Amino acid sequence: MTIKYVDAPVTVTNGTITSGVLCQHVKVLLDGKPYIDLEDGHITGAGAVGVWTKADSVTAFDDFAFGGT
Repeated sequence: MTIKYVDAPVTVTNGTITSGVLCQHVKVLLDGKPYIDLEDGHITGAGAVGVWTKADSVTAFDDFAFGGT
């Protein structure tokens, strides 16, 4: 399910991009710049976190963390 789609330009500096997501208040940032900021009621309880990239991308996730309330 897609809540909102944003075509955000990604510029890699020193090989690092910083991003974050907060749920039920969904806030998506890339390198500190907000791209999505909305309230969503679809997630009402505990769950899991996943990451996805396109098949033709070269991606590494470092220092990935998830913290509940």
